[in-house]
Amino acid sequence: MDSLQQMPNIGAILAERLRRAGVTDADELRRLGAGRAFEKIRADLPEEACTHTLLALEGAIRGTRWTAIPKPERDTLVDRVLG
Repeated sequence: MDSLQQMPNIGAILAERLRRAGVTDADELRRLGAGRAFEKIRADLPEEACTHTLLALEGAIRGTRWTAIPKPERDTLVDRVLG
């Protein structure tokens, strides 16, 4: 298993999407941040998966399930990135 898939919330499909977009490991994901990494893969996502994927990336960076991120912080991230 690669370093992306060792992070919470990231399975094989999301890891592959990230790799195709040039995000090859956990360090690169952390360096980019959830918003920038999300923008790199956004075109590859079904519309209904956008919010969940953005939050999954943020949770992965924080080392926790995305559902553990406090709701006000989730809402702020979604508003900032997805508008």
